[in-house]
Amino acid sequence: MFKILICDGLDDSGLAILRAAEGIEIDMPGGLSADQIKEVLPGFDAMIVRSRTKVTSDLIEGATRLKVIGRAGTGVDNIDVEAAAERGILVMNTPGANAMAAAEHTLAMMLSLARHIPQATESMRRGLWEKKKFLGAELYHQTLGILGLGRIGSLVAERALAMKMRVLAFDPHIAPEAAKALGVDYVCLDELLGASDFITLHTSLTDETRRLLNRETLAKTKPGVRIINCARGGLIDEEALFELLSTGHAAGAALDVFEKEPPAGSSLLGMENVIFTPHLGASSRQAQENVSLAIASQILDYLQRGLIRNAVNFPSISLKDYERLKPYLLLAERLGRLQGQLCRPVLEIRVTYGGADLVDVSTQPLTQSVIKGLLDPILAEKVNLINAPVLLKQRQIELTSSTTSQSRGYTGEITVTAVGPGNMKFTATGAVFLGREVRLVRLNDYMLEAGLEGINLIVQNYDKPGTIGHIGTTLGKFNVNIANMHLARSSAEKRALAIIKLDREAPREVLEALLSHPNIISAQQVKL
Repeated sequence: MFKILICDGLDDSGLAILRAAEGIEIDMPGGLSADQIKEVLPGFDAMIVRSRTKVTSDLIEGATRLKVIGRAGTGVDNIDVEAAAERGILVMNTPGANAMAAAEHTLAMMLSLARHIPQATESMRRGLWEKKKFLGAELYHQTLGILGLGRIGSLVAERALAMKMRVLAFDPHIAPEAAKALGVDYVCLDELLGASDFITLHTSLTDETRRLLNRETLAKTKPGVRIINCARGGLIDEEALFELLSTGHAAGAALDVFEKEPPAGSSLLGMENVIFTPHLGASSRQAQENVSLAIASQILDYLQRGLIRNAVNFPSISLKDYERLKPYLLLAERLGRLQGQLCRPVLEIRVTYGGADLVDVSTQPLTQSVIKGLLDPILAEKVNLINAPVLLKQRQIELTSSTTSQSRGYTGEITVTAVGPGNMKFTATGAVFLGREVRLVRLNDYMLEAGLEGINLIVQNYDKPGTIGHIGTTLGKFNVNIANMHLARSSAEKRALAIIKLDREAPREVLEALLSHPNIISAQQVKL
């Protein structure tokens, strides 16, 4: 039974999916304080939040059962993603589910700002008819500067172009060609600030973007500029904006988000040329339904099937790719687990993907599966796909990966090489058989087809008569039964390899007895 804590409410469409799911129990108490969440969170496998709940490292530290945090929305700046990754907790959001609502709200705010609609409405409520006071500005042939040309910024750009505005964009994370394809002029930040009649922000809140519009950058704006923020509070230095508006340099501002929400005591609240909404960018009926359906489906897919979509701390896998990669995820983990026991300590790990099955898919999930398998047998803490890269980095193990279309006759194969002290090296290659069965097809120079499961004894010996008999006799002496055995030879070195699957773990005395034989070079027991 998986338990899900819903902290900030969820639309009925998503709740219906969760309630109908088998093996799922939900709790939606509503209005919990941080201390109350901290108290109950250890009993849950998943939590769903919106913007109100702050998921801090303090909350995460005690949530030993927590597997996934779902943000019903786009921004995750209220979640300590790094702390979640360190604890092996997946963080996912719902990008695009509320994009149209946010884009349309931006346009509504821009039009309302340009034509003084809120102020004129309030004037009429007071019984006044002040036509001359509310002289507005047209958008036609005006220049709109967009900071952040992601999904929402692109939707705003398309609609502004339809209104015959000139659109400029600055976004260091997109290629200029992407802006050009939209019909947008890609410019540097200073050029955008100096040429725009309207500026709208559509970027996430990071250390790089925090107070992107500050005293220095706002001073570069065009006189009479109007500024709209329906993205994240904290992108604008609100005191600096207040100063710009007070001097008359800026004609107005429209704000849906604030550094502190609600913005009680903000000096901007008393300004007649600023209009406000209480973080309504995603608050359309359709958007609420979309994000609710999206996050509920994503959470269920992860808990019940291991399918990852829209994760911010792990590469997402489409349903199509997931079905294709599923056996390779198992293969990757088993090869990593094998190498983590054969090579101790591991100083470097190299992963190569080959074959038609793996040439055109993202191999990052496979690489993280290798890391998980590698570290799991040797670390006391819980290792999963999310925290595996963090733990690898902490242990200062170097990682490289590559892909090639070539393979040794298999549709897909994974080779994992572990390097230890003194350039000690172990290379293992695995492949998927009949669409599902994973097998080891090469270990160092030995070619074979051995299963990658259970308890296995790996024995390397000089290729001389009687050695295999000695292995069987020794295991029998200690009442350890052989389930199956795979043999391989290296004729050039006159050596042989035996991989023996056991019904139970062999005691230490078995390894000691085997290694005492003059023909046996090495004997290691691995658990896969």
